[in-house]
Amino acid sequence: MRYKTYGKTGLKVSAVGFGGMRFPEEDYAKGPEKAAELVLRAHEMGINYFDTAPGYCGEKSEGIFGCAFKQMKRDAFYVSTKCGLWNAKDAGQTRAMIEQSLTRMQVDKIDFYHIWSIKNMDEYNAYMRKGGIYEGALKAKEEGLIGHICASTHATGADIETIAKDGMVDGFLLGYNAINFAYRRQGVAAAHAEGLGVVVMNPLGGGVIPRHAERFAFIKDLLPGASLPQAALAFLIGQDAVTIALPGIANVAELTENVAAAEMARPVTDKDLDALADRLREELDALCTGCGYCDSCPAGVPIPELMDVYNEYILGGVNALKDRLLYHWSLKGSEGEACNGCGQCEGICTQKLPIIETLKKVAAM
Repeated sequence: MRYKTYGKTGLKVSAVGFGGMRFPEEDYAKGPEKAAELVLRAHEMGINYFDTAPGYCGEKSEGIFGCAFKQMKRDAFYVSTKCGLWNAKDAGQTRAMIEQSLTRMQVDKIDFYHIWSIKNMDEYNAYMRKGGIYEGALKAKEEGLIGHICASTHATGADIETIAKDGMVDGFLLGYNAINFAYRRQGVAAAHAEGLGVVVMNPLGGGVIPRHAERFAFIKDLLPGASLPQAALAFLIGQDAVTIALPGIANVAELTENVAAAEMARPVTDKDLDALADRLREELDALCTGCGYCDSCPAGVPIPELMDVYNEYILGGVNALKDRLLYHWSLKGSEGEACNGCGQCEGICTQKLPIIETLKKVAAM
């Protein structure tokens, strides 16, 4: 396993982390033990950074990790979890969430505690207000219950830069992959420049890359001889600005493939990034990168989900669109008909996609 230093903390973390939101339900339905075996195997293979959250896997993920952690030496791994505005309204409720996570995970300290899913500066300010979630986390840090306070974000690059320069967090967890990196480079570079750790989630584009292997085969040009998921992971690991690539891991085969990617990764230069960005713009410019900036529709339209569905149409046709709607999102395309054409989403879209027109197309199909 390759290890990197997490920002200014001095902590050596595995270049591939373990994302705990994809444990198969059959592995934990009757108890955490079977799913915990995968965590233990990952640790044996060199992974020492484990990420979860209170709501993952129907509230079971933290308990699965706890079952594994009690069998591991405490100084040999780092754990990350989160608290969102929907989990806590003030510092007192934040303390309750922290204590719940500590109990579930059977640890005496949370190494990286994330204020969860910041989409814009209004939400950041809500976390930072007096008596709010950040204050609750800071008090817990002073008591030794938290090692480092970090931010999980879907904010724009400019907002990430503002938060980084604010000096209140030690690192970021953000969406960044071989599909959307051209639109997220500013935020990653800004965090790195401020000496912060950068953990990247959705490294395989939420599964879009491996599901459409033929369409994205050119990513393998970055690492000849690797599988497509390995090339996509190695692309991230090879960047100095990226500390950890964080795939969700569901089985030993995925685990083995991901760990191998860390060993195969080579340095990725700005020239490499520019070349791939040009390739993506030429071939995949119509695809939504899933940044989530538009997830604030005044009319309540589930825009990111419907844009993801349109991706499936571009890649696989109408049947793929229908399958994604029904079996993945449990939505109806007609939900886009609630769009009132206000244009807020298109104003904040980093790719300047024709979202309003796309919603109409999905509804029509």
